Amino acid sequence: MKNLTVPDRGATCRSAELLVREKPKYRLYELLGEKSWYRVSSSRWLEKKRMKLDPFQELAVRILVWRGGIVEASRMGSVAYSEEYRGARYEFIFGRGNTKADAMYVEDSVSWFWELYSKLPNKPTPIFVIDMGWFPRHRLEKEVESLRRQIAYTLNLIRYYLWDKHLLLTNVRPGMLEWLCLMLGRAAIDYSHLSTRDALEVRGYGKIIALDPSADQPLSRDDVFDAEAFIVGGVVDILPVRGATKMLVEKLGDVERRKIVFHGDVFGVPNRINAVIEIILRARYITCGDIDSAIRAVMSSRDARLRAYVEISRLLRGTPPSERVVNADFYCELRRWLPISPKDFIIAAKMAQAKVVDNLEACECISKDQSDHRRCSAIAGSSPCRS
Repeated sequence: MKNLTVPDRGATCRSAELLVREKPKYRLYELLGEKSWYRVSSSRWLEKKRMKLDPFQELAVRILVWRGGIVEASRMGSVAYSEEYRGARYEFIFGRGNTKADAMYVEDSVSWFWELYSKLPNKPTPIFVIDMGWFPRHRLEKEVESLRRQIAYTLNLIRYYLWDKHLLLTNVRPGMLEWLCLMLGRAAIDYSHLSTRDALEVRGYGKIIALDPSADQPLSRDDVFDAEAFIVGGVVDILPVRGATKMLVEKLGDVERRKIVFHGDVFGVPNRINAVIEIILRARYITCGDIDSAIRAVMSSRDARLRAYVEISRLLRGTPPSERVVNADFYCELRRWLPISPKDFIIAAKMAQAKVVDNLEACECISKDQSDHRRCSAIAGSSPCRS
């Protein structure tokens, strides 16, 4: 059973405050509290991963997207999830047990949409914008299909923390929504045929950040917490197009451009659309603005190998081929901040035309302390699984 308590806001990082203010499940708690319903069950088991990690957030998303509701009921079961909010404890009841629920979620016969929607901010903040202006320039069918999958993964990630209206697609062309819905299924995302800049101005967004790996300034902790909108280019270039994202961003006009850096560099930072947005979500709601910790949690083995290759190449720059060797000490040094396995380190060394001379498995590496990351993860209630 998950048993969570939202800490006192003054004693924690800004992630706690933003999470309580922006996550829809806390508005659902308020609705339930008004009816004195503190134990809730469901008439059916919903989306497996999200429901298991944070059932009240999943119920909030279901109400907002599927238009279900909660009715008084007396189903018996066991406490599968528990969280304290404003002095009251809310429990999700499921399976077999002797605990009696006060109410139950149902998908038909009642809708709580307007009750819950009226408690949400008029302007979904933050909003994640995927600019689809590059869509006609994709040259391969694989690129188009990958773009659609990444948008679907992004929506799934956003639902762990927020809900569908926090995802905005701009420069949408005729037929594009139908093409997306084939993979998204039931969704309530926002979209606009306008340019990204115009779409955000119409919706009243202020601090806007465009994420661009070629930007001069790195994304900061304050940017993560203070920005109202984050723009990501809808670019998937299996056949690389140099500066594609930069060309897209330059059309936005006067917006702040930022690059995401990991340990001082852009190499190894995940560049998939869903991964970039997951980094922002984690930094904002889980890691107290620590972008490096968020990146470590999102990095794939391929991302880690790329960064290790760059670090090994820098270490051995100018070294004759016969002397291009790396040892376990260097591997341990990397492991302090890079989530690299011995196997991937050996692959990275081969990519850099270097030889590993020690037994890496025998090396005991001390990982970077993650205490703040763990503390703030408890605030979020769960960490979404990457797709």
